[in-house]
Amino acid sequence: MSIRGRLTLGVVCGMVMAGCISPTEFVNPELLTALGASQGVRTLPSEAPGLLVSVENRTGQLTSVAISYRGSGQGVKSYTVMLQAQQHSAQLLVCPVTEITLGDVTNLGQSGAWVVLQDVPAVTLDQAGAPANVPFIDVEPFGVLLRAGVNYDCGDELQFLVEPSGATRSGFGTEVLIRRSGVQTQ
Repeated sequence: MSIRGRLTLGVVCGMVMAGCISPTEFVNPELLTALGASQGVRTLPSEAPGLLVSVENRTGQLTSVAISYRGSGQGVKSYTVMLQAQQHSAQLLVCPVTEITLGDVTNLGQSGAWVVLQDVPAVTLDQAGAPANVPFIDVEPFGVLLRAGVNYDCGDELQFLVEPSGATRSGFGTEVLIRRSGVQTQ
């Protein structure tokens, strides 16, 4: 996209957000497809050099979620996200990502999600990603090691969910949705 195209798109998006024009007056399906978005879902081309990893907090409380994975050097990398109620976050990991899980790839029995029980202005996290200064609930471990070429391929999206569950002792559960690249969903 040219600089002029980016500037025009930026001005129009600003006008839409400011309420000057309706999005339906400007946005057409071809534009969404050209930008890589369709029907509200961002997709990656099948040859994309990344794995899109998103986390969605479907609970009514602040939640901490840890994701760990192995890259090309087989070393373990990890990151933690704090999500408010009903919030989501996404990160693009550069391929190859050979293994990934919600929790710890070296210990599948470890929890990877923690639901905070108090409203506090700031939460500090311990080394694993669990809240250290407030009461919390350990969500049962995800317990599944997802592998490249088996469960996902580079260019796919993994969407980890933390949600209420009547089937667990904690009252919360985790799952993953896998969206194959180029597959449109509604």
